[in-house]
Amino acid sequence: MGSILPDNHTPTYKTPWNPTPLVESAILSRAAGCRIFLKLENIQPSGSFKSRAMGNQILSHLRKPENAHRPVHFYASSGGNAGLAAVCAARSLGFPCTVVVPISTKPLMVQKLRAAGAADVIQHGETFSEAGQYMKDVVMNGETTADDKESEDVVKIALHPFDNEPIWEGNSTIVDELVEQIPPAEGDEEENVHAGRALPVDAIICSVGGGGLLNGLVMGIERHRLLARSKSASAVVGLNDAGNPVHLLAVETLGTDSLAAAIEKKSLVSLPKITSQATSLGAIRVSERTFNYAVAPPPGVRVHSTVLSDAEAAKGVLRLVDDERFLVELACGVCVEAAVGIPASSSTAGSVAAVGQKRKREAEVEYVGKDEGYGDDRLSNEDVGRSPSPSSSSPQGELQSRLKQLVPDLNADSRVVIIVCGGSNVTIDMAGEWRKMLAEGWDTSD
Repeated sequence: MGSILPDNHTPTYKTPWNPTPLVESAILSRAAGCRIFLKLENIQPSGSFKSRAMGNQILSHLRKPENAHRPVHFYASSGGNAGLAAVCAARSLGFPCTVVVPISTKPLMVQKLRAAGAADVIQHGETFSEAGQYMKDVVMNGETTADDKESEDVVKIALHPFDNEPIWEGNSTIVDELVEQIPPAEGDEEENVHAGRALPVDAIICSVGGGGLLNGLVMGIERHRLLARSKSASAVVGLNDAGNPVHLLAVETLGTDSLAAAIEKKSLVSLPKITSQATSLGAIRVSERTFNYAVAPPPGVRVHSTVLSDAEAAKGVLRLVDDERFLVELACGVCVEAAVGIPASSSTAGSVAAVGQKRKREAEVEYVGKDEGYGDDRLSNEDVGRSPSPSSSSPQGELQSRLKQLVPDLNADSRVVIIVCGGSNVTIDMAGEWRKMLAEGWDTSD
């Protein structure tokens, strides 16, 4: 339950995530035609960037005066990386965390939640929305908690997987680290290229589920842009605020593309269901902040939305396996392929309009209802295509790459950071199956 301290002592807590290294990938750089840096969030305590998100959300509750010196029990309704991160963070701080997941959650994740020290793992409902509602209505009211001897004084706190300010603030610490890790601009030419930017980076690539990571990156860039302005007399007049932005590539898989759908409809919308195997991106609706950042980003930032297939995401996973010896989920591999992959149609790939034309759904997107943005994590076997196996290090056509289409001014000296978000719902056997499917012709255009 955490230590009970004297009333005159203000509790202090360690940070439940770690700074992560930034490494430059020679192989991916050669494939992309620019300098590719990997921010290794896959080595966080929970195996993903969610350690920052859930860790900071937990800290925000523990630091509230009304919760000081009281036993606290956390509850999460995500059986994926957010749930695992919540358990890891809570346990590292000395507090219990119960997780409620749908009955369709894979045994691998249930096992990992228990092994990480979850107070209890309860399976209920067909979707995360149903599991979350059951958590709030039943579990948090004490009817099914594992420890029925808890004091009535216990503070029970529900955690959201992506949609609140502390989550975004936790993710923004990635930018704080990047500012210190990215090599400084060298020479007048590079200094002119990056003048006015929050950090000397041309683009950052991240995947989007509910949007918590994208929100944090935008917040971090904005914070450091304002800091740079305050230190530079020339920046006070707005030097390069709008004309020299840091480009953010928001990447989704076809079937989890709630941000692309919202941009297409020019309004926040909900997908009818999740049909991608990248279930870690399975929020049927992005946060309102994410949509607003995408359509009207702050000065110094430009957001590009792009959607890739599951097969393309699998190619990205195998690139990291073969070239960098990292094993990540499809939700992470999709960012790698967005950087180095060549789209099927060089004239239209990456555009939101083209994405809208090829999107395959059984029903039109539904406008926002009262759900919390959780999707159905049951996998769909429909539209499983086939395409050739990827070559791990073959050079890509620079002008035809998706990255170059979205940010056409990139050159060999441009710096692009891929957030290697990680993920724990993956095994060597799964990667081997994807390799086999690609070899048999898994179609990357579906």
